[in-house]
Amino acid sequence: MDNELRELIQNNENLIYSIIHKFRSRDYDDLYQVGCIGLIRAYNNFNSNSNVKFTSYAYNYILGEIYNYLINNRLIHLSPVNVKLLNSINRASEYLTNHLNRNPTISELCSFLEIDEAKYYYLQRMIKIDSLDYEYNTSNLYNLVSNENLSKDTLIDLKNALESLTYDEKKLINARYFNNYTQSDLAKIYNTNQVKISRVEKKILSKLKTKMY
Repeated sequence: MDNELRELIQNNENLIYSIIHKFRSRDYDDLYQVGCIGLIRAYNNFNSNSNVKFTSYAYNYILGEIYNYLINNRLIHLSPVNVKLLNSINRASEYLTNHLNRNPTISELCSFLEIDEAKYYYLQRMIKIDSLDYEYNTSNLYNLVSNENLSKDTLIDLKNALESLTYDEKKLINARYFNNYTQSDLAKIYNTNQVKISRVEKKILSKLKTKMY
């Protein structure tokens, strides 16, 4: 990597990390590298004579590159129809950004693609929900409870109890106790209220205790 690109990445690290933060359950190292690719693509296409800030211009390139990586590696589980639509949104976003010399509004993007804005928001919500996926394993489980001085037998019981949860229950527990999402965070993602999230969480924890003891 030449000095110019190295300086570009160093100057925009905060932007890349702010986007990566949207996917807290993913491997930051891999996403960082993908984000750098998006940043360089934005740099190569950026018109310095435009009135738009480079960081605003680069945002969609970085986000689109990360989305494509997650989908292509099956880390986000969308239907083929929604995958095709998301790819269209990413391409359209880059096209409009180049021609408008600024990031398009959601209204402009949906009008260009001739899709309803509700569909756009639905797809973004599904991406956020899928980004909570998690594969439980002994090492991660140990890291979670290592400060509790639990015995090996208790660790095994806890792991088995976690494995007995449904797909949606695992998502919520992962988000709350492995990735530090608040109940308010999840309420926004699932388009519900904090009270309902709290009730569901208590029900899952009660289920875990029953399985363990």
